[in-house]
Amino acid sequence: MSTIRLLLVFVLSILSLSAFAQNSDEVFMRWKLKPGQILAYKTSMTPIDTANQKALDFGKFFKSMGADSSNTNQAQKVLKQLSAAFQQTDLVTHLTEKRKGIVDIEIISKPKDQKPANQNADEKKMAEMQELLLKMNSGVMLRGAVYETGGIESFYNKNDQKNIIAMLFELPGKNIKQGDSWSIDTHLLYADQNFKCDSSFKRNKVTAIKIENKNGEHLVTLKYDIAEYIDGDFNVPMSNGPVKTTMYMSFQALAVFSVEKGKWISYEGIISDNRTGIMSAQNKMKYSLVEE
Repeated sequence: MSTIRLLLVFVLSILSLSAFAQNSDEVFMRWKLKPGQILAYKTSMTPIDTANQKALDFGKFFKSMGADSSNTNQAQKVLKQLSAAFQQTDLVTHLTEKRKGIVDIEIISKPKDQKPANQNADEKKMAEMQELLLKMNSGVMLRGAVYETGGIESFYNKNDQKNIIAMLFELPGKNIKQGDSWSIDTHLLYADQNFKCDSSFKRNKVTAIKIENKNGEHLVTLKYDIAEYIDGDFNVPMSNGPVKTTMYMSFQALAVFSVEKGKWISYEGIISDNRTGIMSAQNKMKYSLVEE
């Protein structure tokens, strides 16, 4: 064997061993906050693909309950105004450790830059609705907690709020290596006894697709792949019969976590909601966290 060939074999062997050593790193992700520290993230929950977006529509539900078209249209208008008012606020998330081993979470809403004094009638109405929303929630849109190891501590949160906590802040709570997968505590769809299900499926998978060691800092890249689907008949009491209803929600995200720093370095995801039947909707929202 020539000297050059021997050298190539040696180099390839070293590279293979290096890659194996890096990919076999086992890490434990946990939140790391000091007493009194506030870890703040600018938080985005904004609509995307607005050209194809359809706001949540309760038209068939209202009609099945006997509401006339004028009342139905008025209810839909109020819902759209509330949604638009919410979009006129900025969100920031504060993480603190006031109790040992427990990370408190607050997502706080604050008005965007003030509008000019010469607002038209619609802008004034939007500002009034925005102010009402903020007063109702005292500026705090979500309040919950996770253990420093990532499990949800605030089991009492409403389902929609617990989903947000799980998607943005839940960690695996165990040693992981590259390629490992686990599920998180999300329940995107729900129905009551009035829904008779014909078919359904659920996928809930978070995967550590990469673990890098950069200058002594372990960076874990996570891929979120979550989807839920149900199809069946929705029976409204005292209505004219069942309404064929389909619901599908999914969440796809990529995030990078620093093991040594105990925090997200980057986080971006998209949640999609598609419904037909008793309620109809077609929209996508971008979720992101950017440290302030």
